[in-house]
Amino acid sequence: MNTNYSYMIIATFNILVIIFTAFYSYRFRKNLDEMHSMMIGMTFGLVSGLVASTLFVVPTGNFLYAVIIGTVVGLAFGVPLGKLGKHLGMMEGIISGPMGGMMGAMLGQMTRPFNIEIFIPFFNIIFLISMIGISYAINCGVNYNTKKKKISENFVYVWFTVSLILVILSILLPFSLQSSSNYSSQESSLPRYLQELTKEEKAETAIRYNGSGQYQEVNLLITSSRYSPNIILAKKDMPLIINVKADTGAGCGREIIFPDFGINKLIRPGGSDIIKINPNKEGTFNFRCSMDMFHGKLIVS
Repeated sequence: MNTNYSYMIIATFNILVIIFTAFYSYRFRKNLDEMHSMMIGMTFGLVSGLVASTLFVVPTGNFLYAVIIGTVVGLAFGVPLGKLGKHLGMMEGIISGPMGGMMGAMLGQMTRPFNIEIFIPFFNIIFLISMIGISYAINCGVNYNTKKKKISENFVYVWFTVSLILVILSILLPFSLQSSSNYSSQESSLPRYLQELTKEEKAETAIRYNGSGQYQEVNLLITSSRYSPNIILAKKDMPLIINVKADTGAGCGREIIFPDFGINKLIRPGGSDIIKINPNKEGTFNFRCSMDMFHGKLIVS
């Protein structure tokens, strides 16, 4: 199965759980006091925004859209349900919606370079705890105001079934991020101004290969602390191949981004991949990791 379908399935199921819990909350609105209603607005705004942004950014890596989507979803759930607690509850929903969207985007982006197949079940268990928790709080509030003393059996059966399905899906669905010629070689010459620029940093010049077609090639190693080299020198109008290899402890540096060329690659721990660039203009083009901690430059002349 395509892993994108896995994210779509789990996100759809999560949204259905949120909708189900929202209807459950709305059903008992007349038996809830203002404090319980305020909690409803805050919880739904935060959790729905968190779920939407996290499950969007993990497979796509698009932080900006994740923040926007998470914020919109958070507000869509938080404001109407927070309104049950009148103006204070609505304010809780307004505040918590954007907060959930931003937090989810950061969480998903920081988690991307690590073990997604462990993160997704963990994330969904926390989500279930939140939804069961707010349902339980509503149930307790209703029971207190109506003088009931226990939770219904249907409450337990429904949440047990929902939890079982979500945990099984989280474990069984595949969650991951996927992202030879014999030519004579010749090294490109390094201009004097570039020699001065790169004197205190590790730079490497792409090697030019002449065969059926000219291209240039360079090796890039991602360690636990840096890109090596962190400056790549290449020639204009010649296809550039970057052979990327990641140490097992490379961390967030394994997600390497060339914003100017629309490239975003995630290398598995201890793995390798190839980045192909067509540098059609001169200049300095920065590359970085997803968390903007590792930095490098591609200098085209």
